[in-house]
Amino acid sequence: MDDAKRKVMFICGSPRVRGNTRTVVEWMAEGAREAGADVEIVDAAGLSYSALGCAACMGCRGSEEYRCVVDDEAAPVIARIPEQDAVVFATPVYFMGFSAQLKLIVDRMFSLGKVRDGEYVLAPGLAETRFAIVATAGGGMDDGLELVEANMDAITGWFGAPVKSFLVPDADGEGGVRDSNSVLQERARDFGRAL
Repeated sequence: MDDAKRKVMFICGSPRVRGNTRTVVEWMAEGAREAGADVEIVDAAGLSYSALGCAACMGCRGSEEYRCVVDDEAAPVIARIPEQDAVVFATPVYFMGFSAQLKLIVDRMFSLGKVRDGEYVLAPGLAETRFAIVATAGGGMDDGLELVEANMDAITGWFGAPVKSFLVPDADGEGGVRDSNSVLQERARDFGRAL
């Protein structure tokens, strides 16, 4: 692998393999690859979990490592986040928020920061990581998209980083965006190129 390549990780929280969210992620990944990035797409719904979200065990606080101590397939994904140049969280809007599949990963990102001598310390490299949220919804912007964006902005703000957003309202039907318009596809590829 070329060390000069930018590393972009997409964490897709859609349970639908051919759904709207995954389709938009694939378009963005194409754009990122065209721009020369090394792209990894993580299917959050396909990972094997030992804990459903953060178990509040606080094991990460007692560890010297910046990683979740729960031993499952999500832990190494979370541990690789600070190694990325950009991390894109992708979710359909479910009941005004993230999908449960994405939330399983997001909650365990708590392990990427520690309090040391009264100061909050981030995992090495995390301060340089850029974050983005991609969200699709069957309804309009006020049907959960703005809430998802605000929630992710608060989370990445905890890491001291702003979030870039790509919000797709009115994405009706499973995979409906795939057939709908080339304008959305090109916007998504441009977003991926800019990562």
